Amino acid sequence: MYLAVLVTNCVIFYIKILQVSSEINYFGVAFSPYVRSDGALWNSYSVEDIKQMLRIILTYHNSVATYGMGVSKWNNGSPWDKADSNCLIARAAAQINRERGSVVLSISQGIYQNHDDGLQKREIENAFLAAVDANGIFPGTVYNLIFTNEFVTDSSNGPKVLKMIQQNKARAHAAGLRVGTRIHTCGEIWKGGNQNIIKQIVRESDFIMCNLYPPKNSGNIDAAIQGISDAYYSARDGFWKENSKIEVMIGETGWSSAGENFYNPAKYNNINNLKLFWEAMRKWSQYHRVKVQMFEAYDEPWKSGLPGERTFGWWKRADDNSQYYIEKTTGKRFY
Repeated sequence: MYLAVLVTNCVIFYIKILQVSSEINYFGVAFSPYVRSDGALWNSYSVEDIKQMLRIILTYHNSVATYGMGVSKWNNGSPWDKADSNCLIARAAAQINRERGSVVLSISQGIYQNHDDGLQKREIENAFLAAVDANGIFPGTVYNLIFTNEFVTDSSNGPKVLKMIQQNKARAHAAGLRVGTRIHTCGEIWKGGNQNIIKQIVRESDFIMCNLYPPKNSGNIDAAIQGISDAYYSARDGFWKENSKIEVMIGETGWSSAGENFYNPAKYNNINNLKLFWEAMRKWSQYHRVKVQMFEAYDEPWKSGLPGERTFGWWKRADDNSQYYIEKTTGKRFY
C-alpha cells in the first residue's frame, strides 16, 4: 500500500505504508502531538492534525506508545475527548486502521501520573473510554494500558503505581487490554530502594517498559547499543524470576540531534549520530525480537531545560510552524 505525499515544487513522494507484521512491530516509537514552537494550546491539535502525524510515522513504524490522556484541573469534568490533545491519539489511529482495513497502527495508551487523586482517577477512566472508543472504531487498535511514566521512584510513588494496576487489571483484561508501567528504575529489580515494590509490580503486570538510554558521554554508537542491551537483559532476567510470563520492552531510548541532553554533551549530539543510533536499535530490536519504542517521533520545541531535550525526534515540524514535517536525516518534507 502506498500513500502519496506532496512536497515542495509539486514533487510527489510515494511512501510505502508498512503492513503490520511481528517484525516491524518490534521497532515502535513514542509519540506526543505537541510539536509546535509558537505556544499552541495543549488542546489545539485536532484528530486530523494527529492523523497527519501518524500517517508519517507509518513510513517506518506500526507501534506507537503514548503518555497520557491530558487530564488537568481546567478540563476536569469535561468529556474525555475534550482534554489535552494526547487524548485523541487512539481515536486517530483507529480511524487510520479503519481506512486501511487492518491494524496498521497498534497503540499502547499512556496514563500519566497526577498527585491529585481525583484527577488521577479521571485520567484512568478516560484512558479506558479512549480505548473502548478506538477499539469500537477498529478492533485491536489499543492493546496496552501504561500506568504512569517514570513514577516508580520511591516508597511513596511506587505503591501508587502498584495499586493502580491491581485495581484496574480485571477491567482491562475484560476489555482485551494488557496492563503494565513504564519505568526508568528497571535495574533496581536486583537491588535498590525500589526493589521490593518493583517485584510486586512485575508480578501483577502483563508487560513492563524500561526506559534505557546510552551511558553518559556516549560518543560511540556500538558501545551505546551494547550498554542498552546489557541493561535490558539484566533487568529482564530479574523480572522473569518474579513473573516468567511478563513481556519486557524498551519503553524509551533515543539520541538528540543537537544540543546537550541529560546523558551527552552537545559534541556527540548530531543528526548523523541520531541516524546511526536509530538504525542500530532497529537492527537490535529485530535480531533480539524485543519491542522497542524509540524516543521520539517528533521534536518537542516547547520543552524547557537542556536544549538537547527538544531534539530527540526523527521528524520535526516546519520551523515557521507551517503544516508540514521534515525528516531530519534526509531533509524531506512530509505533508
